[in-house]
Amino acid sequence: MIVLVSAVARENALLRDELIAPEPQMCGHIQVTCGQLSSQSVAIATTGIGKANTAAAAALLLHQFHPDIFVMVGCGGAFKDSSLQLGDLAFASEEIYADEGVTSPQGFLDMSQLDLALATIEDRCYFNHYPVDLTTTQHACKRLKDNFSQNPNCQLGPFVTVSNCSGTDSLGLDRHERYQPIIENMEGAAAAHQCLLAHTPFMELRSVSNFVEDRDFSQWNLPQAMENAQKALLSLFELNFFSGLAL
Repeated sequence: MIVLVSAVARENALLRDELIAPEPQMCGHIQVTCGQLSSQSVAIATTGIGKANTAAAAALLLHQFHPDIFVMVGCGGAFKDSSLQLGDLAFASEEIYADEGVTSPQGFLDMSQLDLALATIEDRCYFNHYPVDLTTTQHACKRLKDNFSQNPNCQLGPFVTVSNCSGTDSLGLDRHERYQPIIENMEGAAAAHQCLLAHTPFMELRSVSNFVEDRDFSQWNLPQAMENAQKALLSLFELNFFSGLAL
């Protein structure tokens, strides 16, 4: 079983359209569509935007479905130094809470500097950084590059999750200097956090809808990014990528 989640319904509409024998059901307050993609059992859900919605939905889905892997798919803003372009693909190598901490006279202090862990697993403390299933993620990125030359550029790198999005060059530069991310989003770290607590592998795929800069919505392309991310994920299912994993 694979759980696939997105923040908004448009980010998983193509995936739901491709389901074989779709069956709607409820998981707490979350509507889930179960079925098969290329003979692989999946459950697709929309979490809602932001960390709180994502954490609540992920906790419910992990408890009900006990998935072999939890996959987040959607779009995000690219940092200029990433060399990503609109519509390109990006996989998270880790997820980072970029604005959990304190703004002080000395600058931003994250949770590790405050010595306040957000999670503790087997005596290991986790502060702002949360892991993904890096081996699976690296293989997925490579399979897309090797097998689908028509796919957009695909990169692997750190993602940052925020509540206050970087709508200015200055805030984006500050976050890039601190964490060297390639993508900014509003949900991923919360999903990675819940997967860590549930001992469930996590993978995140996003396509670039905009850039982290002085906000100019006229330069965004949300429809293209949403479509590209879903088509890339469907390509992995067509390759039977997930059925061959030793999770």
